[in-house]
Amino acid sequence: MVRAPLTSRPLDFLYFCFFLIHIPASLLLDFQILYPSAYLPSFLLALRQWYITFSADPLISAAARGDISGELVWFRCFAWLEVLFQFPTFFLGMRGLWNGSHSIYVLIVAYGASTATTTLPCIFYILKEHSRMTAVQQIILLSSYIPFFIIPLMMAVDMGFRVYKIIVSTEVKQKKA
Repeated sequence: MVRAPLTSRPLDFLYFCFFLIHIPASLLLDFQILYPSAYLPSFLLALRQWYITFSADPLISAAARGDISGELVWFRCFAWLEVLFQFPTFFLGMRGLWNGSHSIYVLIVAYGASTATTTLPCIFYILKEHSRMTAVQQIILLSSYIPFFIIPLMMAVDMGFRVYKIIVSTEVKQKKA
């Protein structure tokens, strides 16, 4: 069976692009909290400082200060989840979507549910810490975090329905046989 090109599958194309743009964001910013600043190249430290100054992100700011072992220990756990599960899924998901493979659907369901679940507390933390930022910074932050909640949630729901349709179709074929 010949698969339709990725560009003719709008949601798959959106998911592919989402995974693709998430790779540099993870490598350049998100993963910094997992290792000591002394081991970071100066350009990454400068990028992080620029981002903190620009956005006043309370999560990245706390991580830069080394202040995520107490109340924000969950944020460090989410970063490890991103490294160990979500980051490899970017590549597997892109390959599966590019090839039009249905076998990738289950992994994308898990990724979408995991990512939406870990991003939502970050959004609520930003809302809680609104007094530490200007209104413009809060809008910038929310406009950068919310798509990383909505698109993975869409993935989980969409791929869940796709898996459901495959299961139902298989069951109908088995009953006819």
